[in-house]
Amino acid sequence: MKKILLAILCIGVLSVPAFAIENITPLKFIYLNGSNTNTVDSEKDFTDSIEKVHPYLKDELENSEFVYTNMLNNGAVRIDEQPATFFWGFDSSEDLNSVDESLNWMSVFSPRLAQTVRSFISHCMHDAIWVQKSYNMQRVINDLHKDVLLEYHRGKKVVLLGYSAGSFITYEYLIHKLPAMNLNEVLMGKDGIKVKPTCLDAVTSSGMAVYSMNGEFLSNPDENAVKSLLKNLDKYTKEQCAPEGAVAGVINYASPLALFYSDRNNHSLEINRYNAYLFEYLKKNDIFMLTVNFAEDPMGFPIANNMNIDDLKTYVDASFFTKGRGFFYSKSDVKSPATFIGAHLSYWKYPKKFAKMITDGYVEGYKYFYKLE
Repeated sequence: MKKILLAILCIGVLSVPAFAIENITPLKFIYLNGSNTNTVDSEKDFTDSIEKVHPYLKDELENSEFVYTNMLNNGAVRIDEQPATFFWGFDSSEDLNSVDESLNWMSVFSPRLAQTVRSFISHCMHDAIWVQKSYNMQRVINDLHKDVLLEYHRGKKVVLLGYSAGSFITYEYLIHKLPAMNLNEVLMGKDGIKVKPTCLDAVTSSGMAVYSMNGEFLSNPDENAVKSLLKNLDKYTKEQCAPEGAVAGVINYASPLALFYSDRNNHSLEINRYNAYLFEYLKKNDIFMLTVNFAEDPMGFPIANNMNIDDLKTYVDASFFTKGRGFFYSKSDVKSPATFIGAHLSYWKYPKKFAKMITDGYVEGYKYFYKLE
């Protein structure tokens, strides 16, 4: 009798975790590197730093009651213990080698101080400039998309964490890959065709539209071709866009995004009109976009004005505001233990402070956006 009871007890104990695991969605954190990391050694340093930071960030977030309730949906979502890294530094290394060759040639007649400054600037800024070129960016975000889909097909959501110039990639990923465009509102009436919400990359890769060199979004002038392409657009959406629910959030840190993307305030550029669709999608699909910078970080540029839900209503159609709990917020008021010179590289050196800054930023951002006490 005792053996039977013991067997039943063991079965019960083993079955509870299995049942719980089946009903928990893993949340995979994917960390993206920044500029001036182009070698095997720099990839190892970046990976080692992330493996050091991630346990602190996981613990800090999970121990916050507010984060547990909102981001982690009362325990229905669990942060994966193993972080993932997306290292794009090798993609730009060949171009950087070309710059170094030119610098070496100049060393014959250029003063040493000038050479030192040139070398510093080229290595710090090269990757940030390189990845902003559309053909380079597209290749990088397509590679990142493969990682996002891989985790999605494993039953996981992802949070993208972009360091420094890596924040350009996370932002462009949202712009190009989130299915925030509802073409039924614009193009229907063409033989009654209806399509699923889609993303910019699906529209351009299908041939329905292109971006011009002066920032215009130009539709295919052949209406018959557009009708034909519409019939196959869902196929392109499946190939090119992030599945709904795949991306849970974005955390950018040490980010110069506001400096390099200052043209996002230019409302004459058609791409900027898409921001309204993006904001709507983030809000409706519970996606957060958080930017955190140490106050001393010379490359950490805060977003000028944080928006709350009332501010957003003046920017986009308010009809969707009853749905979703997504938000966006910038926090750059935390002092780094490092000096001004070292602040940009100090995020991994002080993992506890970094983790707390992100957690506090999430809580503050959510409450600020929804005007909670």
